[in-house]
Amino acid sequence: MSGAGAAETKLMSATPREFYRSLRAFAPDLEFGDEQSLFVMPVETGEARIEFTVLPPRQVTGLLSLPQMRVTIDFEAVSEAAQQRFLSDFDLAFRRGGG
Repeated sequence: MSGAGAAETKLMSATPREFYRSLRAFAPDLEFGDEQSLFVMPVETGEARIEFTVLPPRQVTGLLSLPQMRVTIDFEAVSEAAQQRFLSDFDLAFRRGGG
């Protein structure tokens, strides 16, 4: 990743409501609404733009399906070291139990 316009894409098993809950834990000062899917956060001297898209559920078995979303994090004017710290903190905030 470079400091100018690097991006990270993640496939996450979460509903928008679960995403909002984890995002509030990750960035308690960030203001956003419950219908929002794009979030801009200051990082270093730049910003991270987090956007999610709800995908069709993933069918695990005949009776079990999991919600899915694609989450893209775009960095603008953020050093590689700061990007790695941000992503590490993001992953920790969105981690759920279960191994």
